[in-house]
Amino acid sequence: MDNMNVFKINFEPIDRSDPGFFGKLYIADSIFALVKLDVNLNNAANPGRIFDKINIFQQYVPFQQNIFMPIDYRVFVEGNVLGMAKFGFELNTIFYDYKINENIDDDFFDMAIVKVMPDADKKDSTFWKSTQSIPNTLDEINAYKRIDSLEAIPRTFWDDFSILSSSIKLSDNYSITGPMGLYNFNRVEGHVLNLGVNVNEEFDDRLNGNLDFSYGFSDKKIKTDFSTRYYLGEYRTASIAVSAYNKITDLFGESNYYNNLTSTLTNLLGKYDFRDYYYTKGWNFKIAGWIFPVLNFGLGFSNRTDISAISNSDFSIFNKSKQYRVNPTIYDTKINSLSASFLLDFRNYVEDGYRRLRITENKPFALLSGDAVFSNKSFLKSAMDFNSYKLQLFGRFTTFNSAAMYFSATGIYSDGPIPYQMLFALPGNIQNASKTNSFRTLTIGEIYGDRGVILNLRHNFNDELFRLLKIPVIKDWQLNLTGYLNAAIMTISPKSKTILSTSYKEFTHPFYEIGFGIGQTMIPLTLEFSWRLNYTGKNNFVISINTFVL
Repeated sequence: MDNMNVFKINFEPIDRSDPGFFGKLYIADSIFALVKLDVNLNNAANPGRIFDKINIFQQYVPFQQNIFMPIDYRVFVEGNVLGMAKFGFELNTIFYDYKINENIDDDFFDMAIVKVMPDADKKDSTFWKSTQSIPNTLDEINAYKRIDSLEAIPRTFWDDFSILSSSIKLSDNYSITGPMGLYNFNRVEGHVLNLGVNVNEEFDDRLNGNLDFSYGFSDKKIKTDFSTRYYLGEYRTASIAVSAYNKITDLFGESNYYNNLTSTLTNLLGKYDFRDYYYTKGWNFKIAGWIFPVLNFGLGFSNRTDISAISNSDFSIFNKSKQYRVNPTIYDTKINSLSASFLLDFRNYVEDGYRRLRITENKPFALLSGDAVFSNKSFLKSAMDFNSYKLQLFGRFTTFNSAAMYFSATGIYSDGPIPYQMLFALPGNIQNASKTNSFRTLTIGEIYGDRGVILNLRHNFNDELFRLLKIPVIKDWQLNLTGYLNAAIMTISPKSKTILSTSYKEFTHPFYEIGFGIGQTMIPLTLEFSWRLNYTGKNNFVISINTFVL
C-alpha cells in the first residue's frame, strides 16, 4: 500500500461472548505505524441484536517524519428492528490541517472536547471547494445524489400523520396535538378534550413554546396553559422562561412518574384513579444561565392561586358499581414567591454549533443541584410566610466492565407552614407497576412531608454476571440484572401540621426497601421483586413490571 509493505492482522475477542470488536488492522512494516483499520462490533456488544452491521473504517497517512495521522473516520450501520423495520446510515468525517508541536497557550483548552462553530451549517459549496478533502468514491457520490433527491421531495401533512402520535408536525418548527393526546379522562374533569400548538427550535433554534387548551365535560371548565422559553448566548447557555396558566394539575405531580394514557386506561377499564387533583392559576418568570462552565444559576418569581377540586364523574366502562376515591381537599391559598436555583456540573461537553451537550464518557460523575423558595406576606404580598429548601446529589460510577452504580441523595427542609399541595411526596407506584428511582412498596402520595432525606441506589449489572458465570445459552440471552436499595426519612414540621387537614404518616426513623429486576435488552420491560425491610404491614413483598410505556 502506497509503496509500503503492510501487514494485515485479523483480530477478535478471545471469548465471543465478550463484547468488543473484530476485524482487520493494517500495520506498516519496520515503522509499525497504523495505516488503516476496518473493524466491526460483535454480537455480544450489539444491544438486542437490532444491528446487522456496525462497521468502522479509518485511514491514516504520513504527515511528517513517519508520523501517521488519521484522514477520515467512517461509520456504516445497518439494522432491523424486530424483523419489521430496516434502517441504515453512514457517517463520514474528514480530518485535515494538522499542526504538531506548536506552542499552545495555557488557556487554549477548556471543557469543550468537541467544538462546532455556530456558522458550520451555513457553509456552502464555495467553502468546501477551497478546503482540502478526500475525493468521494462513486458509491458516495450516488448516495449524496439520492439523499438530495429525497430531501427535495415536498412533504405534506399526511406524511407526518400517525394515529398513535401524541403530536403532528405542521412544519419543521410547528406541531399540533395528535390523536393520542386529544382525549383523556379523570374523576374530576370527566371526559377531557385537549388541543394544543407547539413551537420548537424557531428563530435559529432559540425559541420553544406551547399553548394548550382543554375542556372537561364534567366540571365544565376551560383550562389554558401557555409557556415559552427563549435561549440566549452563542451556544444558548442562558434562557428566559415565562408561563401563564389556568388549569388543573396533579397533587404531588413531581413524584408521579406515570403518563396520562395510563391513568385514563385505569379509570375507564378499572375505575381506579391513582391521581389526585386541584385547580391552579397564575404565572411564572425565570431567568437562568451558565455563569461559569460548571455553574448554572437561576432566579424566578411565581404568582399562583390554588383551589380544591371535587370529583364530578363516576363514569367507567367496567366496574360500574365501584366508587372512585374522594378527591382530597388542599389548602386553598394565594402564594407569591421568589425562587433561586443552582446546578454544579463538572462534566466535559460538546458544543455542536447550537448547544452545549454534556458528555459522560462512561466516567464517574456527580451533579449537585439546589432550589429555594421564599414566600413573604409583607414584601411579596403573599398569603403565607415560609421558606423551603431542596438539595440533591445525583451521579454514577462504573463498578466493573459495563456495570455501573447510580445514586441519588435528596434533602428537603422548610421554615414556616407549607401548604398541603406544596409538600414533598416520596415517589410511589400503582398496583403491579413500578418506575425507576421510586419506592416500589409505597403507593403514590402515601408518604409526604417538608423535612426529610431520601436515598436511591441502583446498580445496573447489565448482563455482566450472566456472562461472567458463563452459563451455556443464558450468557448469550442478554438478560439484564438490576439491584436497588431505597431509604427515606420523611416528617412534617410542626408549623405545617397546624394547617394540614388530612391524615398522614411519617418516617421518623429510616424506612428501607430492597429489590432486584430482570429484563432483556430488546423487551421494554423489567420484572421487579421488592421487599420492605421495616415499617411492615402493607406491601411487604411486591412483584411489579417496570416499563417506560406506563
